[in-house]
Amino acid sequence: MIRNLDLDLLRSFAAVAELGSISAAGQRVGRTQSAVSLQMDRLAEALGFALLERKGRGVVLTARGASFLDDARRLLDLNDRILGQHVHGGYAQPLRLGFLQDLGEIAMQRILARLGALFPQAPITVRVCSTITMLDKLHSGDIDLAVGFRMDTDLPTTIIAREPMQWIAARHLRLASEEPVPLLLFEAPCVFRAAAISSLTAAGRGFRVAFTSPSLPGLMAAVGAGLGVTVRSPRALRPDLAIVNDQSMPQLPDVEFALYGRAEAALPALKQAEEVIFEEVRRERTLYAAA
Repeated sequence: MIRNLDLDLLRSFAAVAELGSISAAGQRVGRTQSAVSLQMDRLAEALGFALLERKGRGVVLTARGASFLDDARRLLDLNDRILGQHVHGGYAQPLRLGFLQDLGEIAMQRILARLGALFPQAPITVRVCSTITMLDKLHSGDIDLAVGFRMDTDLPTTIIAREPMQWIAARHLRLASEEPVPLLLFEAPCVFRAAAISSLTAAGRGFRVAFTSPSLPGLMAAVGAGLGVTVRSPRALRPDLAIVNDQSMPQLPDVEFALYGRAEAALPALKQAEEVIFEEVRRERTLYAAA
C-alpha cells in the first residue's frame, strides 16, 4: 500500500525544530499549540517511530527524529520550488545577501545550496563583511538580507541564536598566570575584541595585543600557530584548537546572531530565503523546544 506524507505535518515538525518551541511553531504555521502537538502525534504514527520525547518541561528530538528532519526539509524545499517554478512563476530577481565571516563556511554552503535549488533562475550575490558594513548596505539598498551580530538598528531584526563567547587557543598553548595574556583580535570595532579587553580589565588580568587582523582566516591562522588567545563563538573551533580551561581567565558574555532585512523588501522569495537562513544557522545548536 502506497502512503503519502502530509506536508502540513512536515512543515509543523520543521517549525518546532527550527523555532525551538511548539507554541512558536504554532504561531508560524497558524495553529494552536495543542493542534501542533496533535500533528506531531499523527506524524509519528504515520512514520512508525517517535520524533520527540519529553525532557523536563520541554521536548527534544529523538535520534531518528533529528535524522528525519533533513529529509523533511528536502521535501518542503522541493514542494516550495515546484510551486515557485510552475504555479507562481520562476523568481529570477537577484538574491542579495550579506554574511558574517563567523557564520562559518559549512553553514553558508548549506544556505547557498538550498537557495540555489529553490531559485535556480535567480542570480545570487553574497557580501561577506562586518555587521556594521552589512547594516550600511541594507540601508543603502545594496543587499536585502544579512546575518550578523545583534546591534541596535531601525532595520527589521530577528534574533536567530545566542551562543557563549569562548577563549580559544591552539591545543598546545599554555598560559603563564604571571604573564600578560597574548590576545589575538580583530580590528576595532569588534564585539569579541571589546568583550575580551573589558573582561580582562574588569578581572584585573594583564594582557597585551599580540596580533590584529581584519580577516577571520588571518586571525585563526595566528591562533593555530599558537601566537596567543582569541575570543570567538564555538563555531570557530577546529580539531587543532580548544577552549581555554584556565581559572585565571574571566567569564565572557554571550553573543547573538541576528537576521536583518529591509522593510521595503518584502517579496515572498525573500521570506523563503529568511526561513532557509534561519534554519541553517540554528542547525549548529542543540535541537530543544519548550512545550
